[in-house]
Amino acid sequence: MTVRGGVLAAILTGAILRAILLPLPGTGDVVIWKVWSANAARDVTGVYGVGGVPPERRVLRWHGEEMTVDYPPLALVELGVAGRGYRQLSPAFDDTRWLNVFVKLPGLVAEIALVALLLAWGGPVLGDDATRRVAVTFWLNPLVLLNGAALGYLDAQMAAPLVVAVMTAWTGQAAMTGLLVAVAVLTKAQAIFTVPAIAMILYRRTMRIGALAVGAAAGVVTSGIVILPFVVRGAWTNLVQALGRLATHDMLSAQAANVWWIFTWVLRVLDVGREWGWWRAISQEVRILAISRADALGYPDARIVGLGLTALAIGWACWQLRRDVTIGRAAAVAGWCVYAYAMLAAQAHENHWYAAVPLFALAAGADRRYRSVFWAISAIAALNLYLFYGWGDGSPPIVSRAWTGVDMTVLLSVVNVGVFVHAGRLILVRPAR
Repeated sequence: MTVRGGVLAAILTGAILRAILLPLPGTGDVVIWKVWSANAARDVTGVYGVGGVPPERRVLRWHGEEMTVDYPPLALVELGVAGRGYRQLSPAFDDTRWLNVFVKLPGLVAEIALVALLLAWGGPVLGDDATRRVAVTFWLNPLVLLNGAALGYLDAQMAAPLVVAVMTAWTGQAAMTGLLVAVAVLTKAQAIFTVPAIAMILYRRTMRIGALAVGAAAGVVTSGIVILPFVVRGAWTNLVQALGRLATHDMLSAQAANVWWIFTWVLRVLDVGREWGWWRAISQEVRILAISRADALGYPDARIVGLGLTALAIGWACWQLRRDVTIGRAAAVAGWCVYAYAMLAAQAHENHWYAAVPLFALAAGADRRYRSVFWAISAIAALNLYLFYGWGDGSPPIVSRAWTGVDMTVLLSVVNVGVFVHAGRLILVRPAR
């Protein structure tokens, strides 16, 4: 089989797998997307509420479900477009398998667009062979398939523009870089953790502060275009209030296999060890622990500690780009920023590793030293999702977290810490000239 034939076979395989997975119901979050989609299809600028003193916090309703919105506006625009399409098929917006497909379509479009852009434009940046490897390993990646087509998360819409932004920053396209970063942040807020790395890449490739100014201006203009309709509607304060709620989630770790999940396990073991017996306590299935509970026990505020650790890790990695830099290392640092947030920040969720995977795929395609990290993160992130949700509602995992004695997700977190340290050591190594 020719190289071109192999790529086409891989793309066809990925397409078939997605066709099988898209109708699945996904996680409980998909119900939220359905509520948002049904309402955004009718009135996207009103989903946060409009005006009011204090600002109205609108409750959206659909088929007996009630939800408020706490995502940035572009995610709602995308779901609204999908909802408009579905309304042509079902004017009553019935809850069908086709609705499962439609609310997942923005992610599918993002995945297809990223693969197409890589194959069409990545050659001059990575080389043809490396570009094909990146496209195929992303398209068939187990995390990508599980996260998007099966479980229905919205991460692909954020991650795809971030990957392309790294490439445009590498080629010195400041305005396009700013636009893409703004699109990512306005889709999911955690994209903001990659901004220092992408800015550093752009500066190192252009050696001009002016390029950073152009990128920032493009990002501001893009953000203004997206937000302006909400401002005109009188929903600006409502939007700000909604996004502010993202920082108030009361969870040390929202089922993310990170350092806070290990800390959650330790606190729960200490809490019941004497009452239950130590082995029963150690082997318990870990549940989410509130930050407020840890505060009440006398521990420092996990939000502040986590944010500080994340900032230090991101700052350290970006500082490494002051030295000789390759596209592989640049992409790895951007991926590390996502990885550091998901590992060290409190409130991180089980799906927040996602953007690190395509960024490390880009790094691995350019530099084989990053391949071990790419595959390790892919496996850990996919297993993290699977152990909690299987293939989604109605298809629970066939693997029990209790099989390993100590909760398998805790052991996965320990392994993840080791991979995180290994990734940091690779970033520290000076690239070959």
